[in-house]
Amino acid sequence: MKQKRTACFLLILMMAVSALTAQQFNSVPLGHTAYDVIEMGILRGIIVPPASVRPWSEFTIKEKLRGILNDSAGRLSQKELDIVSRVLSSFEKKGGLNLREGKYRSDYAAGRYRFSFEAGLNWESNFSVRVPDPATSTVNLGKIFLGGDMSEHFSWNFAISAGFLGIDREELGLRPDPPYVDPKNGPYDGNPNSRGHYYYYDIPPSSSSMVYGIPAWFPYTFSKPWEAGVFPPDNLGGYAPWPDGFAYAYEMTGELNINLFDDHLYLRFGRMRRDWGPEENGSSLYMNAMARPFVAIEGTAIPFSWLRFSFLTGVLEYLNDGSQWSDADPYQNLFSLAMLEVDTGKHFHFDFGSATVWPKRFDLGYIFPINSNFFYQNNVGDFDNLALFMDIEFRFPGVAKIWGSLFVDEIRPALGSFFKLDRNMYAYQGGIKANVNWLPFGAVTLRYTKVEPYTYTHEYTDTPWNRVPADTAYLNNGESLGFYLPPNSDELLVRLESMLLPELRAHVQYQMIRHGAEYGPRRVDGSSLRDKIVKDDNDTKYFLRDGVYEWNHVLKLGASYSLKSRGIPLSFYTETGLVVTRFTDSDAPLHEEGSFSSIDNAVYRAGTGFIFSIGFKLYPDI
Repeated sequence: MKQKRTACFLLILMMAVSALTAQQFNSVPLGHTAYDVIEMGILRGIIVPPASVRPWSEFTIKEKLRGILNDSAGRLSQKELDIVSRVLSSFEKKGGLNLREGKYRSDYAAGRYRFSFEAGLNWESNFSVRVPDPATSTVNLGKIFLGGDMSEHFSWNFAISAGFLGIDREELGLRPDPPYVDPKNGPYDGNPNSRGHYYYYDIPPSSSSMVYGIPAWFPYTFSKPWEAGVFPPDNLGGYAPWPDGFAYAYEMTGELNINLFDDHLYLRFGRMRRDWGPEENGSSLYMNAMARPFVAIEGTAIPFSWLRFSFLTGVLEYLNDGSQWSDADPYQNLFSLAMLEVDTGKHFHFDFGSATVWPKRFDLGYIFPINSNFFYQNNVGDFDNLALFMDIEFRFPGVAKIWGSLFVDEIRPALGSFFKLDRNMYAYQGGIKANVNWLPFGAVTLRYTKVEPYTYTHEYTDTPWNRVPADTAYLNNGESLGFYLPPNSDELLVRLESMLLPELRAHVQYQMIRHGAEYGPRRVDGSSLRDKIVKDDNDTKYFLRDGVYEWNHVLKLGASYSLKSRGIPLSFYTETGLVVTRFTDSDAPLHEEGSFSSIDNAVYRAGTGFIFSIGFKLYPDI
């Protein structure tokens, strides 16, 4: 295809593209080892980073891995070169049926067009247990995937996972559900006839719901590996919200990808997990790797090597609490994200952008990629949940990188009370990652993250076109699109990691996580993703000093080992560690500042748990 043809004709013309050598533009899953290797290549100053919109395509991954191997300055040891070579070789395409890889591949040409087809499978099982208070978890999923290339510019992929699982939960306590507050008529009093003909929505009065913990997982590391619900054996035709016992589950992902102008324009239509930002996977405050997948149209344009623009618009999914229809009713939302990056290559990165959760409607403004979400929300009536974000990163090649991130949900810009009002909802992060020369691809990370109360939440929104008020919180399938911590939390993380051998990876990590209690008589408002703030609320916040807070000290060791290089399509991984839980309470009423001291009672129980998890993967990626 001639480069002067515009993107609006791509879907029509993609079958008419002349192919020279087929390329692979499907995304590489975020957990792949290649991301860590490329991160180390950037930290060493060997390569410049790709656009900070992940997952990256296989084409981009291979290009960066080759760049690391071609380092002329000799900044890698032989062991590190072997690691890079092994990761790069995992992307090699072999024709025919390969039982050791669990794949089948075929390439063929039709006239001047070239096509490829690939199919494969894998199986992953993991089991986790906590003691002394016993709890278990097991997830067992097999995946079948199909994909291929159509000409030199277009790739497609589809995958479905299915299997069985069972994950214990523990009841922590009751949390009052927030009442619906009508901006015209005030709080809902439970009488649907008292609110006028326009406000006929069937919203229940304030009630209580149970808060659960997942004890066999380390704190805040769980993200659902299933779609809207699971299928218990005694009700295969219905959805259940949680596999409290044995249950079946599935998950589907897929993508259509177009790459044009020598990798300067990349377009994708797909459903997958994503991670945006210059930091490593799982650190983003606005589009995090732990967020559940959703369908979206997205793209990245790179007009200059130092300037990149990325955009995304997708459909968010509802939280299933047991009633598929009624639970879905308030979660009829779309999500748009736009980001502009300036990256000098080896020394400096800066990006800023906006994100919007908006009730479903036919609205081209948020889809138009070069429009400003920030200003556009005012053009359509300010029904939407708008957020702003920015990242800045300084790199010192071969030594370290330092970064800072800010996510602003909603704020009231009053200087005198800015840091005290619940109404100011934002999150921030600062970190440093340094090279550890005496370990193969060794690095140490020190990171601090703070998520203020009510961040990622939003009040119910009345719109002229929705039957019920929309819940425009920054959520997808009940989980945050941003950082994995809930509101009113902070985290201090220290992590040492290394690829000790081409087949062996290991890490040791410490976290201190503090979070306002979501349940019980001393719960702290704004500590749950389900909390709803009132716009004119002037309540204040006093972190650690306005109610009960949970303190988790987490120390864990982990490793993974692959037998693939020995001709055995199997890899193992394990993680084990301690979770020390303590609670503190203040001596003042809620929303007032006081001193705090340790507590341990029937509602807020301190304790120490030992967690051990182990898993294996048949036909691993590397």
